[in-house]
Amino acid sequence: MKRLFKKLYLFAGAALILTLLASGITGCKSQPAALTIVNGTVTKTFTMSQIEALTPISGSTGDITSSGGIEGPYNYKGAALSDILKTVGGITANDAVKFLAKDGYSMTMSYNQITNGTEFPTYNTTTGAEVTPDNNITVFLAYDMNGKSLGDDVGPLRLGIMAPNQLTEGEWWVKWVEKIQVVPLQQTWNLNLQGVITASIDQSTFEAGAAPGCHGQSWTDAQGHVWTGIPLWYLAGYVDDTTAMTMNNALWAQGFQVQVVSSGGSKIEYNSADILNNNNIIVAYEEDGQPLSSTQFPLALVGSGVDSQHQISMISSINLILPSTSTTTTP
Repeated sequence: MKRLFKKLYLFAGAALILTLLASGITGCKSQPAALTIVNGTVTKTFTMSQIEALTPISGSTGDITSSGGIEGPYNYKGAALSDILKTVGGITANDAVKFLAKDGYSMTMSYNQITNGTEFPTYNTTTGAEVTPDNNITVFLAYDMNGKSLGDDVGPLRLGIMAPNQLTEGEWWVKWVEKIQVVPLQQTWNLNLQGVITASIDQSTFEAGAAPGCHGQSWTDAQGHVWTGIPLWYLAGYVDDTTAMTMNNALWAQGFQVQVVSSGGSKIEYNSADILNNNNIIVAYEEDGQPLSSTQFPLALVGSGVDSQHQISMISSINLILPSTSTTTTP
C-alpha cells in the first residue's frame, strides 16, 4: 500500500508541475514584431525589447520643418542604424536603405549618410539658421524622448538624425517606421524647376513630397502596375511665386504654359488651365514601389489624364513659360 500511495503521490506531483507549466506558458504573451529588416534573401524581425537591448545612443537633437518650424531639441535615445543593419549583414557602398512607415511614407538614405553621417545640412536650434555640421552625426532609430517611450503619434520607432545640439531637416525624421529594406544604389537625381523663381528638388525631397498624406498620388495602369509621384500642377505651383506654400492665383487665372523637358531634350507642353488641380497628370518616380527602369529613370509623366501627345520620360526639368506681364505675388 505504501508503494501505491508513493506512486500516486509522485503522479499527483508531476501532474501539478505540468499544470503549473501549462498555465505559465499560456499566461505568457510574446511581443509582436516592431521592426522588419530585409537585405536580399535575409529577413529579420525585432521586438521592442530586442531593439532596446542593442547598445543605445543618446543626445540632444531635433528637426526643422520645411516652413521653418523648430521641433526640439529633445533628449532622444535609440539604436544606431549601423548596428541594426549589421544583423542582416550590413551594407556596402553599392547599397541604399529604404525606410517604410505604417502610413505608407517612405524615405531612402545613401551609404554615406548611414555609415559616415554626411550629406545632412544642419541648423541652429534657436534661430534655425544653417550652420556647419557637427562631425559626430549618426542615423538612428529613436524609441525614447525625454525619458519616455515614443507615443503613438510618432512611434514606437522613429527615424532620426543624432546631430548633437543641432537640427536636421524634418523630412528625414520618418514617423512610425516598421520596415527597413536594403536596396541597390540608384543614381542620384534632381528635378529642376524654372518659373517666377528657380528651384531644384533632390530625390529625397521629391520622395518625401510623394508620400501619402502629403502631395503623393498613385495611378494604376491597364496592366495593373501602380505608379507613384506628384501631380504636375503642384510642381508647377512650387515656382509660381516667391511666397512658399501658397498658390499664385492671379498668375494661374492669367494663364501660362507648362513645359516638361527630358534629359535628352524632348519637350511637351500643357496649358496651365488644363493641369490646375488635375491629379490625373502625375510626375512619377516609382512603378510598383521600385525606381523607374533605365529607359524612364528618374521621372515619367503618367496618369489617366496623359494622352499620346504628352507622354514623356527621363524628365529633368519643368519650366513655366510665363506671359510677358505676369503677377509674381499671391493675392
